[in-house]
Amino acid sequence: MTSVFVIYYSLICRVIRLLFGHLLDRFHRHPQLTEECRNLLESCGEITKSMRKIGEDLSFPTFAAVIVSMGGLLWAGYKIAFRKYVTDNYFVSQVCTISGCLTFQLLIMIPACMTNEMEIKARNTVKYYLKCKISHVLRETKFKEVDPKESNLTLWKIYVLDRSLLITSFGTLLTCGILIGTLGEES
Repeated sequence: MTSVFVIYYSLICRVIRLLFGHLLDRFHRHPQLTEECRNLLESCGEITKSMRKIGEDLSFPTFAAVIVSMGGLLWAGYKIAFRKYVTDNYFVSQVCTISGCLTFQLLIMIPACMTNEMEIKARNTVKYYLKCKISHVLRETKFKEVDPKESNLTLWKIYVLDRSLLITSFGTLLTCGILIGTLGEES
């Protein structure tokens, strides 16, 4: 069941990135048209609301999926590294487990990081156009609809998914693996 959620989540992130990318492309192609800017601001507001809703609804399942995949990585890596006698079949099964868990973790974290980066880029572009290129009347009426606050994808609303979290998670796995592996050893 985890694999279905992981694929669903990565596809949702892809759709949001495509929508933000299309929005940015249209902003850059038609910077002066007032009606076009009004439509683009409404679209940006809808995309942001959707992203915020997805972040609220899927932050805990995302957290759970990342924890499960990290636990699987830690456990399978520990069993390979610290087992005295490893048969070929056992080794292959553990490598497959590691590959699956790593794939799940990367399929969640990388698309979410890229989506958050695209949202920041779109938000900054909208702020720029609202500040510099859009008339005061349009700015006053439409600025309320485009919420300038961030709507990031998070892990259970604890941590925003970004590139540093990806690197940190692997460092944590390595550190925990070393600590668990050295617990039972005598000097």
